Amino acid sequence: MKRIVFALTALLIFSAQAFSQNENDALRYSFLKPGGTARFTSMGGAFGALGGDFSSLSINPAGLAIFRSSEITFSPTLDYSLVESSYYGSSSDDMKYNFNLNNLGVVFALPLSSPVDQPGWKAVNFGFGLNRHNNFNQRWTAEGFNTQSSILTDFINQANQEGGLANLDDFSTGLAWDTWLLFEEDGQYMSDLPYGRVLQRQETNSSGSIREFVLSVAANYNDLLFLGATVGLPSVRYEESSIFQETDRDNESSVFNSLTYTNKFNTSGTGFNLKVGAILRPTDLIRLGVAFHTPTFYKLEDEYYASMQSSLNLDDYTDFARSPDGWFKYELNTPMKAIASLGLVFGNVGLLSLDYEYADFSRMRLRSDDYLFSDENRVISDNFTAQHNFRIGGEVRLDPLVLRGGYAFYSSPYNTGINDGQQSIASAGLGFREKNFSLDFGYALTFFSEDYYLYSAQFVSPVQNDYSMSRFMLTFGFRF
Repeated sequence: MKRIVFALTALLIFSAQAFSQNENDALRYSFLKPGGTARFTSMGGAFGALGGDFSSLSINPAGLAIFRSSEITFSPTLDYSLVESSYYGSSSDDMKYNFNLNNLGVVFALPLSSPVDQPGWKAVNFGFGLNRHNNFNQRWTAEGFNTQSSILTDFINQANQEGGLANLDDFSTGLAWDTWLLFEEDGQYMSDLPYGRVLQRQETNSSGSIREFVLSVAANYNDLLFLGATVGLPSVRYEESSIFQETDRDNESSVFNSLTYTNKFNTSGTGFNLKVGAILRPTDLIRLGVAFHTPTFYKLEDEYYASMQSSLNLDDYTDFARSPDGWFKYELNTPMKAIASLGLVFGNVGLLSLDYEYADFSRMRLRSDDYLFSDENRVISDNFTAQHNFRIGGEVRLDPLVLRGGYAFYSSPYNTGINDGQQSIASAGLGFREKNFSLDFGYALTFFSEDYYLYSAQFVSPVQNDYSMSRFMLTFGFRF
């Protein structure tokens, strides 16, 4: 597995821009891994040409027109995340569990009264409910003995660029100054142990998701052409807490003992988008699907603060400082998407489906009435590129049981080899279906890696994180 390298800054931590809205925020809320029912998950999310599942309202809303009867679905879910970390030759791992409701939806199938033996519109269907996308619930721990630098090395560089005391950043260098970790000599900022030989440890805990409320309508023309549209109303919740500790393990300094740097960061907001799609059924075997998604227009709000505590062998110094509460509102436009799909339905035996999805991440944009995002948007244009995603899935029907499997590949949204953000998802499941009731189980394993810099890459080697994220789902369906 290749590695994601965040080489510009550590993500939301340990820099003068620790809480700024940047390209990493834009990618987090634009890189969408769709969720929904257990059937959808177990087939890799490849439903663009199939429909007949509530999750398709978030992929190709024409799939709503495939429903022959009204239905209610809900999907309790358990997510489990394991992260294995390596830092300066030391290994560690951490895990996190999360229970959630990944899907809740209702479909109303309304057949029209046109004669059965004549061409015409056969049905108009309506659907609304919730699909949960992206899982931000992760926890990781890294520890290693750094012989290259201290975080104070980064603070020295930053403080000397900022200049006078009044210019020090309230969320980083200002805290280091207030806790006596930085001092000034001959007009330059300095610290103890700027060249490392310290034991470093970080614990990062994040949570949240993107939940999308969907309102959809679709129509069936003669069981040949299916058309649909969805108004999507996504909501974002992201929370992150990071604790960084640095200790003079070998007593290299007569002054410095340890420091603890804590960051808290929350993002919340809502958005809207429009999805339109069509499915063509030229034969009983073949189904062709196409869908277009407008950008999602988000209005987001960040809340954040930082604190620092030091332990020094000095008299009459302050060992704790806290930043003011930070708060900022801004807008994010995600890229448009286009999806092309092929489905093969083998009668009552089973089916096979393939989706191709295109999204140009260089088109992400940050905006605000209070700040010019010119530099950030230029970085987005220069460093990101089009993403090509593939999802494949199938099922075999052994009435009343159904066996399923799938795979999804999300290519890197970065345009250079420095940042390789590809992800893969392998999935499987089974279902039990009767006339008025269905029960589906789905399992999906997402795996990827990243190189994560605790502070400026100029001074530190990355933490190597290997992620494996498991999802266990049950979907209960009731037809009426």
